[in-house]
Amino acid sequence: MTCQNAFIIGNPRSGTSMFRMMMSSHSSVIVPPECGFIQWWYDTYKDWNVENSSSTEAVDAYISDLKTSKKIETWQLDFVALKELIQSKSPKNYSELSSLVIFQYGIQNNKTASILGDKNNYYIHHLERINTIYPEAKYLVIVRDCRDVVCSYLKVNSLDTTSKYKPKFPETIKEMSLDWVKKNETILKFLEGIHPDKYTLIKYEDLLKQPELELKKCTNVLGISYQDQMLEYYKNKMEPSELLEWKKKTNESIDKNNTKNYLNQLTPAQIDEIMSVSGSLMSKLGYI
Repeated sequence: MTCQNAFIIGNPRSGTSMFRMMMSSHSSVIVPPECGFIQWWYDTYKDWNVENSSSTEAVDAYISDLKTSKKIETWQLDFVALKELIQSKSPKNYSELSSLVIFQYGIQNNKTASILGDKNNYYIHHLERINTIYPEAKYLVIVRDCRDVVCSYLKVNSLDTTSKYKPKFPETIKEMSLDWVKKNETILKFLEGIHPDKYTLIKYEDLLKQPELELKKCTNVLGISYQDQMLEYYKNKMEPSELLEWKKKTNESIDKNNTKNYLNQLTPAQIDEIMSVSGSLMSKLGYI
């Protein structure tokens, strides 16, 4: 099975879920909800080979472990079908094995995709490992104004919910700003070490204002043509219901006005505090 692997990378609350749904609305692309299983099970199964694929015991062990991956339950995977797929395709290494999990998700969603995507903010801390597993992977990177990210952090932190999936963000404005800086600096440093043909970087704000143009940058990197249906992502209801308490806008059409929320939601002192921490990187990214 020959497929292109792609990873959507971005700081939390930067539009990565909407971006995922846009890309996954393309007829050639499938990007499941976030999970992170590829990184989690690498140490255990990195030496996977054809012999493992033909071993019922080895396949059963892998699937048993895969079932314990955080959030994999939101995929509603048919693990029996996945076992049959692994045994029929006989993946010869860990990367092929992991790709079949995403491929199976696509099949269950009536799509035989040639581009297998993955989206997880957690991968920011493991980009080198991901690149080791998939040296030919492409990266679709999205950034968002730190001031609006802080607004979103504050909103999620104040959300009254018992959901076990609720994200955990820093508590203070300074810590939130530092978190944004560290994560985006990590991403940018990684991009410096890979070939420019392997990635594109877009701004959340530009994606709202000129979505077709920004999505074309992404499809160009993947070697496919843009499709208008990518703008109708919200009709597909692809985000798991367990996560919608803080991702409601993923089921809505593009809100071009969802920028500069900080002007109404933060005080001048709070904005100054953010800028004192993030100003240098904000300038580098063209926000000031």
